Amino acid sequence: MSNNQDRKIWVNRLLAFAAGGLIMFAIMSLAVVAPVRRERKALAMQLDEVQNGAARLLGEAKVLAESKSYESALSTLNTLFEKQPGSSQMVEGRKLYAEIEIAVQAKEKKWESAVGAIRAAWETAKATEIMANAEKEKQLVQTGMAETLATEWEKVKDQIKQDWEKQ
Repeated sequence: MSNNQDRKIWVNRLLAFAAGGLIMFAIMSLAVVAPVRRERKALAMQLDEVQNGAARLLGEAKVLAESKSYESALSTLNTLFEKQPGSSQMVEGRKLYAEIEIAVQAKEKKWESAVGAIRAAWETAKATEIMANAEKEKQLVQTGMAETLATEWEKVKDQIKQDWEKQ
């Protein structure tokens, strides 16, 4: 029996050792490996931003400028200038910034020259709409007035007839 007991002891020791190893592995994984992985991922993102951020921001600004989203393009270029001041994309970004400012000024001048005619056309259309609505309201009031007078007449007709006959 002692041979059997020795085996059980050794099996229990091996199982305890394996369980302890698994627990240690889990603790190491949670306590050491996971934070290192998170830090590695954050550093990789920072490196990517440093290496490719300026090109990405400049490309985004170009797309926004082409779609005439000038305010967003200027904001993106400002981000490029703040976060990537020494990048090779700065020169092209400054040129694009100036082009966008010129486009914004041209758009504003075009608006200022057209706003008078646009407002006059809008006022004419709005006045026509208001007059049409007023005419509809007038007809509704007149119809309502006629119905109200007819109803009231029926109520007082007999009294008025009696007063008339007395004269």
